[in-house]
Amino acid sequence: MILTLFWIFVDLIPFFVAFQVEPPALGFAIGFVLAVLIYLFQKKRFGEVTTIITIKVFYFFCGFWIALLLPSFHLFDFTQLFMYGILTLASVLSLIAKKPFTLQYAKKVVPVEFTTHRLFLVSNFWLTVIWAAAFALSLICSVLYAMRLVSGDIGVTLVHVWNLIGLAATILVRPIAKRIFLNKQG
Repeated sequence: MILTLFWIFVDLIPFFVAFQVEPPALGFAIGFVLAVLIYLFQKKRFGEVTTIITIKVFYFFCGFWIALLLPSFHLFDFTQLFMYGILTLASVLSLIAKKPFTLQYAKKVVPVEFTTHRLFLVSNFWLTVIWAAAFALSLICSVLYAMRLVSGDIGVTLVHVWNLIGLAATILVRPIAKRIFLNKQG
């Protein structure tokens, strides 16, 4: 599980770096380069690229041009909104494509003989559903915060509290699914 969280963290690096750099066009350019490098690494190392990093390449490319052509529009003011929007979109798209994003990360750390097992597939489907819901709730709270309908402290807390549900699910879903599967086996 720790290794899975590591690979998720790696996909978030472009956000962490890009949003710390001014001017925004430079931040987006750096984010784009990092996202492309991670994309190329994943393609070479694992043969496939995660949905999240694919969307980030597109996001940073578009963000760079918006920041360059419309410098008065402060995209960085909406960092949380964009981040949770992308994560929600990536989660939902991965479910629609029948390639749950958690499955994409779990395959990196689980022996290949387990990756086609029904338990592995089902637990990752439900884990992705839980993360998609958590990201969507964070997105809603980000919108409320961006629109100043909730105060700063409450808004930031609400935005991030849903991640705790996703982390708890990451820790609990697989053992629970395993227990249910073993009980059905007799």
